[in-house]
Amino acid sequence: MNQLFNIIGYLFGYLLWGAFSVVKNFAIAILIFTIFLRILQFPMQIKSQKNMAGNMRLQGKQKELQEKYGKDKAKLNEEMSKLYEKENINPMSGCVTSIIPMFLLMGVYWTVRYPLTNTLHINADSVDQAMTYLKGLPVVGAGINEYYGQINLIGYFSVIKENLDCFTAADINKIETFAQGFKLFGMNLLDAPNTHGIFSLYILFPVLCFLSSFGTSFVTMKMNGSSFKGQQGCMNSMFLMMPIMSAWIAYTVPSAMGLYWIYSSIIGFISTIILHKFYNAESMTAQDEARRIALLEAEEAQIKAVVRKSVSVEKSSKKKKKK
Repeated sequence: MNQLFNIIGYLFGYLLWGAFSVVKNFAIAILIFTIFLRILQFPMQIKSQKNMAGNMRLQGKQKELQEKYGKDKAKLNEEMSKLYEKENINPMSGCVTSIIPMFLLMGVYWTVRYPLTNTLHINADSVDQAMTYLKGLPVVGAGINEYYGQINLIGYFSVIKENLDCFTAADINKIETFAQGFKLFGMNLLDAPNTHGIFSLYILFPVLCFLSSFGTSFVTMKMNGSSFKGQQGCMNSMFLMMPIMSAWIAYTVPSAMGLYWIYSSIIGFISTIILHKFYNAESMTAQDEARRIALLEAEEAQIKAVVRKSVSVEKSSKKKKKK
């Protein structure tokens, strides 16, 4: 699984480095990067919104089935499945569309965790040699984080670059340019909040991650007329787990990760509001009714055409007989 995340991170790195090369600021680059990823997810978000609106539209029919077959679970499940199939709704699609963004999130994590190999795409052997040198330094080497060693290397690069002969001139230029773009309001986005403690400004990243994720989920359910208690088991878990996981991730990984999650939640919230305007239970019901009426009118017009043709044939036949 880690290999899959690393591949995703490697591919995402081209997008992130491309944005960074233009703006020279990681906070802005990650915003551009996030908007692009959200565009990729937009078709899934449309499907999810349609599914939620569809479930709201079917609540009346679902209640009727529950009252009719409540004592016969097997029959109830069978009738529910028929209803979902007839209405072209997948009750589990909400879980799927919640899990996929997590895979993308982990891909971003691998992009940030391995900035030299995945974002700058520097030769892995050269990076390993530099890491070996850094870990061998007295005092400094003992404080190198095993998980974020490449990030530590970027932090110390200006001090040790003269002693590194494993990088090309182009590599050195890319690393130096990259290292200069991680400042945001006096904070270094390569630092993890847990290295500064809960009373530092860095705590804003996990707090805002939780609030933006939880708020987006809560408002989305409200817009669709549902509540936490009314959700299915899978969606219940996702409603609570996603904000908690995002906050924990933001607290324990480089702040750039938390910044991505905040951006993603806010942009997702905006797109949800837009989608709700076009795909809600009322508008979808109205669209279904319009399609039903159009179908009936088409069928009626077809019947009339057949009748007219039949009458015309009959008249033509009578004229021939008279002749």
